[in-house]
Amino acid sequence: MKNALTATHNEVLIWFLQNFKELVQDMKDSQHAFSDTSLNPYHLENEIYTHTLMVFKNSEVLSNENNYVKWSTLLHDIGKPSTREEVPERERVRFINHESVSAFMSLDILDKTDMTKEDKIHIFKIIARHGDLFHFITSDGKIKEDIFQSFEGEKRLLSDLVHQVRADASGRFFSPEFTEDNKMVMRLPEEFEYVINGLTDEVYRGEKPHNLTILVGPPCAGKSTWVEQNKGNAIVISRDALVEEVGRKRDMNYSEAFQFLLKNKEIERKEVSDPLHRAVQEARRNKQDVIIDMTNMSKKSRRKWINQFEKDYNKNCVVFIRGFEALVECSKIRGKATGKNITRGIIMNMVRNFTLPNYSEGYSKIEYVYLD
Repeated sequence: MKNALTATHNEVLIWFLQNFKELVQDMKDSQHAFSDTSLNPYHLENEIYTHTLMVFKNSEVLSNENNYVKWSTLLHDIGKPSTREEVPERERVRFINHESVSAFMSLDILDKTDMTKEDKIHIFKIIARHGDLFHFITSDGKIKEDIFQSFEGEKRLLSDLVHQVRADASGRFFSPEFTEDNKMVMRLPEEFEYVINGLTDEVYRGEKPHNLTILVGPPCAGKSTWVEQNKGNAIVISRDALVEEVGRKRDMNYSEAFQFLLKNKEIERKEVSDPLHRAVQEARRNKQDVIIDMTNMSKKSRRKWINQFEKDYNKNCVVFIRGFEALVECSKIRGKATGKNITRGIIMNMVRNFTLPNYSEGYSKIEYVYLD
Protein backbone atom coordinates (compact mmCIF):
# COMPACT_ATOMS: atom_id res chain seq x y z
CA MET A 1 0.00 0.00 0.00
CA LYS A 2 1.42 3.34 -1.03
CA ASN A 3 1.29 6.35 1.29
CA ALA A 4 0.06 3.91 3.94
CA LEU A 5 0.96 5.92 7.02
CA THR A 6 -0.98 9.00 5.95
CA ALA A 7 -3.87 7.23 4.19
CA THR A 8 -7.34 7.91 5.55
CA HIS A 9 -9.11 5.48 7.84
CA ASN A 10 -11.48 4.50 5.04
CA GLU A 11 -8.60 3.87 2.63
CA VAL A 12 -6.74 1.77 5.19
CA LEU A 13 -9.82 -0.28 6.07
CA ILE A 14 -10.75 -1.00 2.45
CA TRP A 15 -7.18 -2.09 1.70
CA PHE A 16 -7.15 -4.35 4.77
CA LEU A 17 -10.51 -5.96 3.94
CA GLN A 18 -9.53 -6.60 0.33
CA ASN A 19 -6.07 -8.01 0.98
CA PHE A 20 -6.47 -10.05 4.17
CA LYS A 21 -9.78 -11.81 3.68
CA GLU A 22 -8.80 -14.99 5.54
CA LEU A 23 -7.70 -13.05 8.61
CA VAL A 24 -10.85 -10.92 8.50
CA GLN A 25 -12.97 -14.08 8.40
CA ASP A 26 -11.06 -15.51 11.38
CA MET A 27 -11.82 -12.31 13.30
CA LYS A 28 -15.51 -12.61 12.39
CA ASP A 29 -15.60 -16.27 13.48
CA SER A 30 -13.79 -15.64 16.76
CA GLN A 31 -15.90 -14.49 19.68
CA HIS A 32 -15.26 -13.08 23.13
CA ALA A 33 -18.18 -15.06 24.52
CA PHE A 34 -18.01 -18.65 25.74
CA SER A 35 -21.49 -19.33 24.32
CA ASP A 36 -24.71 -17.60 23.35
CA THR A 37 -25.91 -17.93 26.94
CA SER A 38 -22.59 -17.16 28.62
CA LEU A 39 -21.50 -13.80 27.28
CA ASN A 40 -18.29 -11.95 28.01
CA PRO A 41 -19.42 -9.10 30.28
CA TYR A 42 -16.61 -6.89 29.03
CA HIS A 43 -17.29 -7.49 25.34
CA LEU A 44 -21.01 -7.75 24.63
CA GLU A 45 -20.29 -6.81 21.02
CA ASN A 46 -18.82 -10.33 20.97
CA GLU A 47 -17.00 -10.71 17.64
CA ILE A 48 -13.33 -9.74 17.49
CA TYR A 49 -14.07 -8.13 14.14
CA THR A 50 -16.91 -5.97 15.52
CA HIS A 51 -14.76 -4.82 18.43
CA THR A 52 -11.92 -3.98 16.06
CA LEU A 53 -14.16 -1.82 13.87
CA MET A 54 -15.48 0.00 16.95
CA VAL A 55 -11.95 0.70 18.16
CA PHE A 56 -10.77 1.72 14.70
CA LYS A 57 -13.67 4.15 14.35
CA ASN A 58 -12.87 5.60 17.76
CA SER A 59 -9.33 6.29 16.62
CA GLU A 60 -10.72 8.27 13.70
CA VAL A 61 -13.08 10.28 15.89
CA LEU A 62 -10.77 10.82 18.86
CA SER A 63 -7.24 10.79 17.38
CA ASN A 64 -7.69 11.38 13.67
CA GLU A 65 -4.32 13.08 13.24
CA ASN A 66 -2.34 10.26 14.86
CA ASN A 67 -1.34 7.82 12.12
CA TYR A 68 0.30 5.38 14.53
CA VAL A 69 -2.87 5.09 16.58
CA LYS A 70 -4.82 4.52 13.36
CA TRP A 71 -2.75 1.50 12.36
CA SER A 72 -2.28 0.09 15.86
CA THR A 73 -6.03 0.15 16.57
CA LEU A 74 -6.77 -1.71 13.35
CA LEU A 75 -4.21 -4.44 14.07
CA HIS A 76 -4.18 -4.57 17.87
CA ASP A 77 -6.31 -7.73 18.25
CA ILE A 78 -5.51 -9.69 15.09
CA GLY A 79 -3.77 -12.28 17.30
CA LYS A 80 -6.89 -13.05 19.30
CA PRO A 81 -8.26 -15.80 16.99
CA SER A 82 -4.90 -17.62 17.27
CA THR A 83 -4.78 -17.35 21.07
CA ARG A 84 -8.43 -17.98 21.94
CA GLU A 85 -8.86 -20.57 24.70
CA GLU A 86 -12.07 -21.70 26.37
CA VAL A 87 -12.21 -22.27 30.12
CA PRO A 88 -15.26 -24.57 30.51
CA GLU A 89 -15.30 -24.65 34.32
CA ARG A 90 -15.71 -20.86 34.37
CA GLU A 91 -17.63 -20.57 31.09
CA ARG A 92 -15.14 -17.93 30.01
CA VAL A 93 -12.78 -17.29 27.13
CA ARG A 94 -9.23 -16.01 27.43
CA PHE A 95 -6.63 -14.71 24.98
CA ILE A 96 -3.36 -15.08 26.86
CA ASN A 97 -0.67 -12.69 25.60
CA HIS A 98 -2.59 -11.96 22.41
CA GLU A 99 -0.86 -8.57 22.39
CA SER A 100 2.51 -10.09 21.49
CA VAL A 101 1.00 -12.38 18.85
CA SER A 102 -0.87 -9.43 17.34
CA ALA A 103 2.36 -7.42 17.28
CA PHE A 104 4.29 -10.07 15.32
CA MET A 105 1.34 -10.75 13.01
CA SER A 106 1.02 -7.02 12.33
CA LEU A 107 4.46 -6.99 10.72
CA ASP A 108 3.29 -9.36 7.97
CA ILE A 109 0.66 -6.76 7.09
CA LEU A 110 2.85 -3.70 7.54
CA ASP A 111 5.47 -5.29 5.27
CA LYS A 112 3.00 -4.92 2.42
CA THR A 113 3.03 -1.14 2.87
CA ASP A 114 5.61 1.52 2.08
CA MET A 115 6.17 2.43 5.73
CA THR A 116 9.71 2.81 7.01
CA LYS A 117 11.18 0.24 9.37
CA GLU A 118 11.11 2.85 12.13
CA ASP A 119 7.35 3.37 11.65
CA LYS A 120 6.69 -0.38 11.70
CA ILE A 121 8.74 -0.83 14.87
CA HIS A 122 6.81 1.94 16.62
CA ILE A 123 3.45 0.38 15.70
CA PHE A 124 4.78 -3.02 16.80
CA LYS A 125 5.67 -1.58 20.22
CA ILE A 126 2.26 0.08 20.68
CA ILE A 127 0.45 -3.18 19.89
CA ALA A 128 2.79 -5.25 22.09
CA ARG A 129 2.06 -3.04 25.11
CA HIS A 130 -1.58 -2.15 24.55
CA GLY A 131 -2.68 -4.40 27.40
CA ASP A 132 -0.30 -2.86 29.94
CA LEU A 133 -1.68 0.58 30.70
CA PHE A 134 -4.47 -0.35 33.11
CA HIS A 135 -1.95 -2.26 35.23
CA PHE A 136 -0.69 1.16 36.29
CA ILE A 137 -4.09 2.53 37.33
CA THR A 138 -5.42 1.78 40.81
CA SER A 139 -9.03 0.88 41.53
CA ASP A 140 -9.70 4.46 42.64
CA GLY A 141 -8.29 5.90 39.40
CA LYS A 142 -4.82 6.93 40.57
CA ILE A 143 -1.73 6.33 38.43
CA LYS A 144 0.96 4.18 40.05
CA GLU A 145 4.41 5.69 40.40
CA ASP A 146 6.15 2.65 38.90
CA ILE A 147 4.88 3.68 35.47
CA PHE A 148 7.85 6.04 35.29
CA GLN A 149 10.18 3.05 35.52
CA SER A 150 8.25 0.88 33.09
CA PHE A 151 8.19 3.58 30.41
CA GLU A 152 11.61 5.05 31.07
CA GLY A 153 13.06 6.22 27.75
CA GLU A 154 9.71 5.62 26.01
CA LYS A 155 8.01 9.03 26.06
CA ARG A 156 6.86 8.73 22.45
CA LEU A 157 5.53 5.21 23.00
CA LEU A 158 3.44 6.17 26.05
CA SER A 159 2.21 9.33 24.32
CA ASP A 160 0.70 7.28 21.47
CA LEU A 161 -0.27 4.34 23.67
CA VAL A 162 -2.70 6.36 25.80
CA HIS A 163 -4.59 7.32 22.64
CA GLN A 164 -4.67 3.72 21.42
CA VAL A 165 -5.91 2.46 24.79
CA ARG A 166 -8.58 5.18 24.97
CA ALA A 167 -9.94 4.05 21.61
CA ASP A 168 -9.70 0.38 22.66
CA ALA A 169 -11.27 0.70 26.11
CA SER A 170 -14.21 2.75 24.82
CA GLY A 171 -14.71 0.58 21.73
CA ARG A 172 -16.92 -2.05 23.34
CA PHE A 173 -20.13 -2.72 25.26
CA PHE A 174 -20.09 -4.13 28.78
CA SER A 175 -22.68 -5.49 31.21
CA PRO A 176 -24.37 -2.88 33.42
CA GLU A 177 -23.29 -4.66 36.61
CA PHE A 178 -19.69 -3.84 35.76
CA THR A 179 -19.04 -0.21 36.43
CA GLU A 180 -16.01 1.55 35.06
CA ASP A 181 -14.91 5.13 35.04
CA ASN A 182 -15.67 5.98 31.43
CA LYS A 183 -14.74 9.57 32.15
CA MET A 184 -11.27 8.36 33.10
CA VAL A 185 -11.05 6.32 29.90
CA MET A 186 -11.97 9.27 27.73
CA ARG A 187 -9.49 11.48 29.58
CA LEU A 188 -6.54 9.07 29.43
CA PRO A 189 -4.32 11.45 27.40
CA GLU A 190 -4.99 14.26 29.87
CA GLU A 191 -4.65 12.04 32.95
CA PHE A 192 -1.28 10.72 31.78
CA GLU A 193 0.02 14.06 30.54
CA TYR A 194 2.14 14.70 33.64
CA VAL A 195 3.68 11.23 33.30
CA ILE A 196 4.49 11.76 29.63
CA ASN A 197 5.97 15.17 30.38
CA GLY A 198 8.17 13.55 33.03
CA LEU A 199 9.67 11.09 30.54
CA THR A 200 12.26 11.37 27.79
CA ASP A 201 13.11 9.24 24.76
CA GLU A 202 16.69 8.77 25.91
CA VAL A 203 18.34 6.85 28.72
CA TYR A 204 21.92 7.38 29.86
CA ARG A 205 23.42 5.26 32.62
CA GLY A 206 27.06 6.18 32.06
CA GLU A 207 29.70 4.20 30.18
CA LYS A 208 31.04 1.02 31.76
CA PRO A 209 34.22 -0.78 30.66
CA HIS A 210 32.50 -4.04 29.66
CA ASN A 211 29.41 -5.04 27.70
CA LEU A 212 26.72 -7.65 28.21
CA THR A 213 24.48 -7.84 25.15
CA ILE A 214 21.28 -9.85 25.42
CA LEU A 215 19.65 -10.84 22.14
CA VAL A 216 15.86 -11.15 22.11
CA GLY A 217 13.84 -12.71 19.32
CA PRO A 218 12.37 -15.90 17.88
CA PRO A 219 14.23 -18.24 15.51
CA CYS A 220 14.72 -16.93 11.97
CA ALA A 221 14.62 -13.29 13.08
CA GLY A 222 18.28 -12.63 12.22
CA LYS A 223 20.16 -13.17 15.49
CA SER A 224 22.86 -15.48 14.10
CA THR A 225 23.64 -13.14 11.21
CA TRP A 226 23.87 -10.20 13.61
CA VAL A 227 26.28 -12.12 15.85
CA GLU A 228 28.59 -12.91 12.96
CA GLN A 229 28.68 -9.26 11.97
CA ASN A 230 28.95 -7.74 15.44
CA LYS A 231 30.60 -10.16 17.85
CA GLY A 232 34.13 -8.75 17.65
CA ASN A 233 36.04 -10.17 20.63
CA ALA A 234 32.94 -10.91 22.69
CA ILE A 235 32.26 -14.36 24.09
CA VAL A 236 29.07 -15.74 22.52
CA ILE A 237 26.89 -17.80 24.84
CA SER A 238 24.64 -20.01 22.70
CA ARG A 239 22.70 -23.07 23.81
CA ASP A 240 21.92 -23.91 20.18
CA ALA A 241 25.64 -24.11 19.37
CA LEU A 242 26.14 -26.69 22.12
CA VAL A 243 23.09 -28.68 20.96
CA GLU A 244 24.54 -28.72 17.45
CA GLU A 245 27.86 -29.95 18.86
CA VAL A 246 26.04 -32.80 20.59
CA GLY A 247 24.52 -33.67 17.22
CA ARG A 248 27.85 -33.60 15.38
CA LYS A 249 29.36 -36.03 17.88
CA ARG A 250 26.51 -38.47 17.30
CA ASP A 251 25.79 -37.89 13.62
CA MET A 252 22.44 -36.21 14.37
CA ASN A 253 20.84 -33.09 12.95
CA TYR A 254 19.70 -30.33 15.31
CA SER A 255 16.16 -31.63 15.80
CA GLU A 256 17.39 -35.16 16.50
CA ALA A 257 19.97 -33.86 18.97
CA PHE A 258 17.35 -31.70 20.70
CA GLN A 259 15.02 -34.66 21.18
CA PHE A 260 17.94 -36.84 22.29
CA LEU A 261 18.84 -34.33 25.02
CA LEU A 262 15.25 -34.16 26.22
CA LYS A 263 15.40 -37.89 26.87
CA ASN A 264 18.93 -37.92 28.32
CA LYS A 265 19.05 -35.34 31.09
CA GLU A 266 22.49 -36.32 32.38
CA ILE A 267 24.07 -35.88 28.96
CA GLU A 268 22.24 -32.57 28.61
CA ARG A 269 23.71 -31.42 31.90
CA LYS A 270 27.26 -32.51 31.11
CA GLU A 271 27.40 -31.37 27.47
CA VAL A 272 25.09 -28.34 27.42
CA SER A 273 24.03 -26.82 30.76
CA ASP A 274 27.33 -27.18 32.63
CA PRO A 275 29.55 -25.93 29.76
CA LEU A 276 27.15 -23.01 29.31
CA HIS A 277 27.42 -22.10 32.98
CA ARG A 278 31.23 -22.44 32.96
CA ALA A 279 31.55 -20.21 29.88
CA VAL A 280 29.52 -17.47 31.55
CA GLN A 281 31.49 -17.66 34.80
CA GLU A 282 34.84 -17.63 32.99
CA ALA A 283 33.82 -14.60 30.90
CA ARG A 284 32.77 -12.77 34.08
CA ARG A 285 36.04 -13.56 35.86
CA ASN A 286 38.07 -12.39 32.86
CA LYS A 287 35.89 -9.28 32.42
CA GLN A 288 35.17 -10.15 28.79
CA ASP A 289 32.36 -8.75 26.70
CA VAL A 290 29.51 -11.26 26.40
CA ILE A 291 26.69 -11.82 23.91
CA ILE A 292 23.79 -14.01 25.03
CA ASP A 293 22.57 -15.56 21.76
CA MET A 294 19.26 -17.15 22.76
CA THR A 295 15.60 -16.31 22.23
CA ASN A 296 15.19 -14.66 25.69
CA MET A 297 11.54 -13.89 24.92
CA SER A 298 10.35 -13.43 28.50
CA LYS A 299 11.38 -10.88 31.09
CA LYS A 300 12.25 -13.73 33.46
CA SER A 301 14.63 -15.37 30.97
CA ARG A 302 16.44 -12.06 30.48
CA ARG A 303 16.65 -11.26 34.19
CA LYS A 304 18.69 -14.37 34.94
CA TRP A 305 21.47 -13.09 32.67
CA ILE A 306 21.33 -9.48 33.85
CA ASN A 307 21.60 -10.55 37.49
CA GLN A 308 24.80 -12.53 36.85
CA PHE A 309 26.86 -9.58 35.68
CA GLU A 310 28.33 -6.87 37.88
CA LYS A 311 27.77 -3.13 37.75
CA ASP A 312 30.88 -2.60 35.60
CA TYR A 313 28.98 -4.07 32.62
CA ASN A 314 26.80 -2.07 30.24
CA LYS A 315 23.60 -4.12 29.90
CA ASN A 316 22.49 -3.86 26.27
CA CYS A 317 19.46 -5.43 24.58
CA VAL A 318 18.99 -6.06 20.88
CA VAL A 319 15.42 -7.01 19.90
CA PHE A 320 14.93 -8.92 16.64
CA ILE A 321 11.46 -8.76 15.10
CA ARG A 322 9.92 -10.18 11.95
CA GLY A 323 6.42 -11.00 10.73
CA PHE A 324 4.96 -14.21 12.16
CA GLU A 325 4.27 -15.82 8.77
CA ALA A 326 7.74 -14.78 7.61
CA LEU A 327 9.21 -16.57 10.64
CA VAL A 328 7.22 -19.74 9.87
CA GLU A 329 8.21 -19.75 6.20
CA CYS A 330 11.88 -19.13 6.99
CA SER A 331 11.82 -21.96 9.52
CA LYS A 332 10.41 -24.37 6.92
CA ILE A 333 13.17 -23.50 4.47
CA ARG A 334 15.88 -23.73 7.10
CA GLY A 335 14.49 -27.01 8.38
CA LYS A 336 14.80 -28.62 4.95
CA ALA A 337 18.34 -27.32 4.57
CA THR A 338 19.73 -28.04 8.04
CA GLY A 339 17.37 -30.41 9.85
CA LYS A 340 16.61 -27.71 12.42
CA ASN A 341 12.83 -28.09 12.36
CA ILE A 342 10.89 -25.57 14.38
CA THR A 343 7.17 -25.97 13.84
CA ARG A 344 4.53 -23.28 13.51
CA GLY A 345 3.18 -24.27 16.92
CA ILE A 346 6.57 -23.89 18.59
CA ILE A 347 7.05 -20.46 17.03
CA MET A 348 3.57 -19.46 18.19
CA ASN A 349 4.39 -20.52 21.75
CA MET A 350 7.62 -18.52 21.65
CA VAL A 351 5.81 -15.43 20.40
CA ARG A 352 3.17 -15.86 23.10
CA ASN A 353 5.94 -15.79 25.70
CA PHE A 354 7.32 -12.51 24.38
CA THR A 355 7.30 -9.42 26.54
CA LEU A 356 8.65 -6.19 25.10
CA PRO A 357 11.97 -5.33 26.80
CA ASN A 358 12.04 -2.04 28.67
CA TYR A 359 14.71 -0.05 30.45
CA SER A 360 13.37 -0.94 33.89
CA GLU A 361 14.96 -4.36 33.36
CA GLY A 362 18.32 -2.62 33.79
CA TYR A 363 19.47 -1.91 30.24
CA SER A 364 21.77 0.88 29.17
CA LYS A 365 20.57 0.60 25.58
CA ILE A 366 17.77 -1.11 23.67
CA GLU A 367 17.86 -1.32 19.89
CA TYR A 368 15.70 -3.07 17.31
CA VAL A 369 16.69 -5.14 14.28
CA TYR A 370 13.82 -5.56 11.86
CA LEU A 371 14.22 -8.28 9.26
CA ASP A 372 11.50 -7.61 6.69
